[in-house]
Amino acid sequence: MFTSLRKKYPGAIIQHHYPTSLEPTKVWFTNEQEDEYIGIDQSEISQEETDLLCCLFKKIDAPPGMVNDSPEAAEWYHYLVEHGAAPSTKAGEVRVIQFTMKEELNPLQLKEAFQHLLPHGTILVFEADQRGLLIEEKHEWALDEEQLLSISHVIESDFFVSPSFYIGQFHEVDSRYPAFFARERELFAFTKVNHKQAFIQTAVTVLPEFALHHLPREWEEHIFKKVVDIFTEDPDLIHTIRAFLENQSNISQTAKKLFMHRNSVQYRIDKFIEKTNIDIKSFQGGILAYFACLSFQSDNLPKKS
Repeated sequence: MFTSLRKKYPGAIIQHHYPTSLEPTKVWFTNEQEDEYIGIDQSEISQEETDLLCCLFKKIDAPPGMVNDSPEAAEWYHYLVEHGAAPSTKAGEVRVIQFTMKEELNPLQLKEAFQHLLPHGTILVFEADQRGLLIEEKHEWALDEEQLLSISHVIESDFFVSPSFYIGQFHEVDSRYPAFFARERELFAFTKVNHKQAFIQTAVTVLPEFALHHLPREWEEHIFKKVVDIFTEDPDLIHTIRAFLENQSNISQTAKKLFMHRNSVQYRIDKFIEKTNIDIKSFQGGILAYFACLSFQSDNLPKKS
């Protein structure tokens, strides 16, 4: 079956056993019976051709155990993914940065790229389905959002895949750590279901919508009714209110962000306060209004795909 592909890919390897080495320089496929395998050099095949062959044959990726070949990565994989024994770490506090890819990529290639981009001491752990973990000890040069964005841009430009990250919180590796990680995994999974577009997420960015998602529907309808009414009457008002809240309740910054006159922003804010009786200039009022904005947008504005 694969012999005809040799005309297109002369450097391809065809064999009748599972490949003993899934090196990152080759893409491997097998037929439906899994009794024949072909390995094609990465230099000979484009992403479009890979996608086409994936429709015709089964693509073989390196299993997590093969990619997580360092003792540290294997320990953390066993601990966090397979619920095994705690790793033998001497770190005081550790955090997990989760990542996922929208597109398929050979994990061995991605591992090689990450190893050149990550700070020394960061442990890289791969899971299935284009997911993985970065394990970081707490120290002064821990990865920040700007560094993760830079890593994301390099990977995207080199491999044409788009990584997304969730930065967890630092915790001591004790009996409670798996529960902390499970909560962070749930928050990151929620961003995928909720179609959040940002490349980098944290509890700060995810928690408001996550909490709102778990609020009973009848409570939403009761608490936010006044706000829904005014936003329905004036749909543009929501953009002003949300921008005001996301710019530290600073009218000048909001006006600059929206390319509006300062007085126009002030007028819209006063109108919102008068109609809803929610003082969004106060901290508590701002929180309630922000939740109302999220609720209204979730129900009424078209979601990005």
